[in-house]
Amino acid sequence: MASTMHSIKIPFFILWSVYKVSLPVRIKVSSTRSVSVTVGSDVVLPCRLIPEMNAENMKICWFKTKFQPCVHFYSDGKDDYSAQVLEFANRTELLKENITRGSFPLKIRNVTAEDSGEYYCNIDSNNHHGLAIVQLDVTAVGSLPYISSVNADTVYCESCDWLPKPYLIWADNEGNNIIPLMEKVHTNKENLYCISSIISITAAVNITCTVSNALNQSKQSSGHNKEKRLPAAPRDTCSRIIIISASVMICCVCLFLLLKKHPKYPKIPLGMYPNTAHSEKERKYSN
Repeated sequence: MASTMHSIKIPFFILWSVYKVSLPVRIKVSSTRSVSVTVGSDVVLPCRLIPEMNAENMKICWFKTKFQPCVHFYSDGKDDYSAQVLEFANRTELLKENITRGSFPLKIRNVTAEDSGEYYCNIDSNNHHGLAIVQLDVTAVGSLPYISSVNADTVYCESCDWLPKPYLIWADNEGNNIIPLMEKVHTNKENLYCISSIISITAAVNITCTVSNALNQSKQSSGHNKEKRLPAAPRDTCSRIIIISASVMICCVCLFLLLKKHPKYPKIPLGMYPNTAHSEKERKYSN
């Protein structure tokens, strides 16, 4: 009986070993949760197989929108750009240095704001299938805030080229926040954010304009608001009459004093006036 059981176990274990070898190895496609990069830089999105195995003969598709045209496609041992998304043309490269060890990260050059989002690393072969997801966060630190005076009591601040969406804070020289009259946020042609704000100032004060984003990236500018000049009070009709009358009186007094100090004109002999001399001769002849 024992010999019979032993004879049965030996073929069973042989068959089980052969069956295990023939089973496809269960693999996992792995990546990091997220990667951050600044606009205009290059970025590498990791992807690898666990456990390590040669991926040279697998189909590898990196795509951004799930099950849509590939950002980058690798098949039959070479890159295939025929179905690549146009936005990524000439900007992607599958790094193959360690592909035989199951590592095939994707490199994206000259990253733009539109490249932000989830990326899917999908592998496919006769025996293996898998998918991993990595989040690409594209960031940009904007320009130094520009402060200018709109008029005597209104100040304007603006900063552009931010990602993610920024926020703006006004403060006086004591650190007190100033509530803005207006604030506006919009995107430019590069899909980066611009922010602008206006405040009203009632007295001379040093002010700061700070623009920040959710990643604790910020830039700050300071400015001095000039003291407001009080507007000239309008004069009514009565006050104008008084001022004009006083001016006329002053002019008259000055003229009187000038004439009083001036010497009298000397008397001129009668003969020096031609008309008078002629009349005197006529009077003699008539006598």
